[in-house]
Amino acid sequence: MITKELTYKKAFEIKNNALKEKNARRNMLLNAAYSTNPRLLEIDNEISAIGAQLAITALSGNSEKVAVLRAKSVALSKEKSAILKKEMVADIEYDCPICKDSGYVDGKICECVKKIAASVIVGELKKQMPLESCTFESFNLNYYSKDGENARKRMTSILKLCKEYVNSFDPKSSDNLLFMGAPGLGKTHLTLAIVSGVVDKGFLPFYGPAENLFALVSSERFSGENKGSYQAMLDCDLLVIDDLGTEFLNEFSKSIFYNLINTRLLSKKPTIINTNLTMKEIADRYGERIASRLIGGYNANKFIGMDIRQQKFLEENRGI
Repeated sequence: MITKELTYKKAFEIKNNALKEKNARRNMLLNAAYSTNPRLLEIDNEISAIGAQLAITALSGNSEKVAVLRAKSVALSKEKSAILKKEMVADIEYDCPICKDSGYVDGKICECVKKIAASVIVGELKKQMPLESCTFESFNLNYYSKDGENARKRMTSILKLCKEYVNSFDPKSSDNLLFMGAPGLGKTHLTLAIVSGVVDKGFLPFYGPAENLFALVSSERFSGENKGSYQAMLDCDLLVIDDLGTEFLNEFSKSIFYNLINTRLLSKKPTIINTNLTMKEIADRYGERIASRLIGGYNANKFIGMDIRQQKFLEENRGI
């Protein structure tokens, strides 16, 4: 489990370590240059002495002498640069010229750090799911043609909805989505494509099957070891609950589920839920309070068609 705070902490660590390595390499070259060129230290001492003279001269108001001293300082700096260039000691080349690898621009986190954070979260997500294979491009609408034109039209519309969802994603205003339908119809595939798109835009989701998410919160709550999973689910840019209905159900997990969707609804934070259950089955399993919030606060989309996994199996084993 990786929270938004931990993700950015890791991103800044990566950024800072890279900068430290660059500084270390340059310092090594710089030390070698100073050891073979005594003139470099002489120049530093002369520039330092000029700096002290400038301060005194500026107070005296002697503008001509100030100009002469500044000209000497510039000439010395150029001489130093020429020696360092000859010794192959260049200035540090920053990965991000905008923030100069500080990670901040005008007090805000730079886009370069957000990109690193995105790569961190992608790395974590890849450990849990086939993120690379579940893309919008790999979502094959041809599998829905075998169940009639209605299925193809419906799934084309849902695919378009998912793409638009990513393009206009806003962690403070995007819709909540409820994907319903039988197993093997592409609910998880499109959800993961959304997750990838959201990550690429610099936002950080929290994803997991309902069974894992509720078990994680339960484990932390009853073991007394609070790692912040529940709070991370409440605070993330996008919460994704996959396979709702497969988890072990008790009053605690019901309470966790209700609090998650209700709190995020009130704070207008988007959530995506995938389930094989019908709305009636949701009401029977979780109660009317939860069903009511899903009906009133979520954009529900019913996936239809023939089980794609079964279709692929038949294709791969045809003739056996």
